[in-house]
Amino acid sequence: MRNCSRCLHRGFSLIELMVTLVVAGILATLAYPAYTAQMQRGRRADAIAALTAVMQAQERFRSNASAYADNVAALGVNIARIAPAYEITLAGVGPAASFEVGYVATARPLAGGKQARDITCKTLVVTLLGASSSYTATGDPGHSGTDRETTSECWPR
Repeated sequence: MRNCSRCLHRGFSLIELMVTLVVAGILATLAYPAYTAQMQRGRRADAIAALTAVMQAQERFRSNASAYADNVAALGVNIARIAPAYEITLAGVGPAASFEVGYVATARPLAGGKQARDITCKTLVVTLLGASSSYTATGDPGHSGTDRETTSECWPR
């Protein structure tokens, strides 16, 4: 007859199971912040793509009119499809806020949306004045109380 003492000790003990769960919990705790940061960077890339689409549509609009469009709807760009977590607004440039010489396109996360917690790049801005465009961003105010300039962190170059 065979010795069946091994047959009685199959499976995992409670201690082994608890150690496995603790290790899995530690790995999840380390991985989740990296995952959410990567998702934020991906949504920022969507906002940059939407601003680029607005810039291209503005040039098409200006080729048919004597000025740039004063709202995104006039451009026919579907921002909700390109960057669903952002709102894009347009403003004129110059002291009289004219759309004849340029515009300011601003991307802001939707209030209460997934990207609203992105404090590094709260606003992404493209300013076109004449033939020259500039890119800026603002983020977490920190200790000063005013938004700090975060262009180098938000705009890939």
